[in-house]
Amino acid sequence: MIVLDGFFKDANKKEAISWAFYDFANSSYALLILSFVFPIYFKEVIAGVEKGDFYWGLLVSISILIGGLIAPIIGAIADYDSRKKIKFIIFALVSMTGTVFLFFSGSNKLLLVSLIFLISNVAFELAQTLYDSFLARVSTKETVGRISGMAWGLGYIGGVVAMLALKPLYENGYAGDFEFGYKLVFPLTALFFFLFSLPSFIFIKEKSENRKKESISALVKHGVKSVIGTIKNLKQHKNIAWFLVGFYFVNDALVTIFAFGPIYARTTFGMEFKEILTLLLIVQIVAFPAATIFGLLSDKKGSKKILLFTIAVWILIIALLSIATTKTMFYGIMLLAGLVIGSSQAIARSWLSKLVPDEKRFEFFGFNGFASKIAATTGPILFGAVSVATGNQRLAMAALIPFFIIAFIIFAGIKEEKVESLPRISNN
Repeated sequence: MIVLDGFFKDANKKEAISWAFYDFANSSYALLILSFVFPIYFKEVIAGVEKGDFYWGLLVSISILIGGLIAPIIGAIADYDSRKKIKFIIFALVSMTGTVFLFFSGSNKLLLVSLIFLISNVAFELAQTLYDSFLARVSTKETVGRISGMAWGLGYIGGVVAMLALKPLYENGYAGDFEFGYKLVFPLTALFFFLFSLPSFIFIKEKSENRKKESISALVKHGVKSVIGTIKNLKQHKNIAWFLVGFYFVNDALVTIFAFGPIYARTTFGMEFKEILTLLLIVQIVAFPAATIFGLLSDKKGSKKILLFTIAVWILIIALLSIATTKTMFYGIMLLAGLVIGSSQAIARSWLSKLVPDEKRFEFFGFNGFASKIAATTGPILFGAVSVATGNQRLAMAALIPFFIIAFIIFAGIKEEKVESLPRISNN
């Protein structure tokens, strides 16, 4: 108990842990739907092996683009009407519901399945943006890095638990009689997502005063107006503007790695489902303590230094992945990836939380969502296009290195300080 009190310091321990459990919950979706079980089924059954990489990359990119375009407006509305939590819950529930309906996927259903996944993933991205913006509410300046890192670490534990719990359903693949069980993974993932999201749905608190009751059209109008005003003021706050650009590039590469990692392992290295499962478990187990430790280091040494270190490690990882020739080498490289796979995003999340002005917190996290999601539309398409055009996934992997290099240069030039409050936008 004393150790926990020292870890959380002045932060509300109950709220912080409840908030972090959403990372635990949604990692089931991120891992089994976005990275492992569903992508392989989509490529090999729904879309077809020949063009599966391209269609999967296109679908992920479109869904993330839509979420990115909507996120700043949703954030501005949330700042305005003080109903952030209910919006967060609604989008999370829509994502879970869409995941349930993926059970009805199969061959010759490309359009229908794509539509279901599109709705589910857009909602997932919007819920994630609103969730991230609650970080400042459940932490303090001294604990923001460690709480963000703890949540990301819990996310990897959640991924491991979900993978092991549902392993009997997918470990034998989807051929013949195994297909029903394989597809049952999708609604059970939604159930896992829902059950472990309940602490965040119930115990995260928000101030209820000054809530505004207006029509949806009026709220959207305000949201658009506020976003336009914020864009005009970004030039006065270069730190945030450059942060969004830097995050654009780093997230572009990371989303692509998450979307194509298991496909890369299966296609380039010929790994079976059980081998990929073992690989993912290793990464998840290493990522949990790594994200927490890097979060503590960012509180002590500064977010900038630690983030730059993790990006440098990513450059090395991608270079090695593009030239690795054996499964043993691949396992070793992914062990290294486990050290930074969650740390990079956790530290970036905590750094942004320190930078943004309080009265525009949800809107700026919406802009961060916009930057990351617009970024994520190019990486998967680039990977898919290079892979299909050349027939070589190694070249597609190597194409991600410039994204990390550009991000490193941009983040290196950002000052690690909090901005002043932005001018308020008139509601008239």
